[in-house]
Amino acid sequence: MAERWIDRELESRVEDILKEADLYHKKYYESETFSGPSLHFHRRSLAVQDGSWAEKVELIYAVLASWGMHRMGAKGSKMQRYDIFENSVLSVKADIEKLRHKVPSDLSQIDWDLLEGVFKGIRVMASGTTIVGNSKVLAHILPKLVAPIDREYTLNYLFGNKMFQNDIEREWRLMRKILSDFYYPVACDGIFQQMAKRWMADEARFPWDTSILKVIDNLVIGAARKKNEAD
Repeated sequence: MAERWIDRELESRVEDILKEADLYHKKYYESETFSGPSLHFHRRSLAVQDGSWAEKVELIYAVLASWGMHRMGAKGSKMQRYDIFENSVLSVKADIEKLRHKVPSDLSQIDWDLLEGVFKGIRVMASGTTIVGNSKVLAHILPKLVAPIDREYTLNYLFGNKMFQNDIEREWRLMRKILSDFYYPVACDGIFQQMAKRWMADEARFPWDTSILKVIDNLVIGAARKKNEAD
């Protein structure tokens, strides 16, 4: 019963994003957006998509640190040591290569199984939570297939709360549901694709529109900011 409720809820979110895409996009860029290291390392890591693995992994590590995933001091989120993270990514490199040129409409069950293995194989956060850090890693390694997921915007917008259980199996199922029931239906909409490609082509005005799925992530943030204005 709860599972069907979530499906209907995600369907309504798909409809909302498609209907209000232009408004949410404006809200995202009207509000203060991150720049400096967070944008620089994000774009740099994507730019070496087909380049050196060592460089790419190091840049992704820098992205997550600049995105606030590692906090100094006793409290706050902590990332793994770099060598642990690097070795974990390299351990699933072969499966990543098999998925590199896939798009959502291409995914077979075999591809989903590969993506599951990649998701579960990466070790970037020292805390018990996997979905936030690993989705952000994969959003830079497989930007056509994975969007960055967080509590504040993604989970709040889709489900109305930030809570989930820290369990690798549950977190994988949650990420797959978010991708297959929300991000992919939006990304495959023809009209939305035209809008997104137009925004992505205008790097000077819209520097964070770096992939179709990242555009949707930006719209989710824009939707949250629009809601905050109304509250």
